[in-house]
Amino acid sequence: MVSERAKLHIALTFLQFCHAGNHIFLRIALNTGVSKLVFPVYRNITAFILLAPLAYFTEKKDRPQITSYCLIQFFLLGLVGITMKEGFYLLGLDNTSPTFASAMQNSVPALTFLMAVILRQAITL
Repeated sequence: MVSERAKLHIALTFLQFCHAGNHIFLRIALNTGVSKLVFPVYRNITAFILLAPLAYFTEKKDRPQITSYCLIQFFLLGLVGITMKEGFYLLGLDNTSPTFASAMQNSVPALTFLMAVILRQAITL
């Protein structure tokens, strides 16, 4: 029987392999001529089609009221938070290797921690 801690490590290792495969897949797609502007659109449409029904049915009872202010926030978050991130990621991946992209992705938690310490936003346990 596998312990909970081992299951967590196995799941995180699997996730890292998925990220590495994603880097390689995207690099191959960019090399075959997929547009850096069109690919995030297809990716977001696919994610919406797959996740919208799941979110609708699982959050049906707990869903808050959707106001125009909330919709504006969703739009800005989608534009700045996701679309620009994917666009810059694909631009960087087009100019570097999947190995470099993977290394930079793995450095994000360390950089986030450093920013939190510098801005005095670290949580003490």
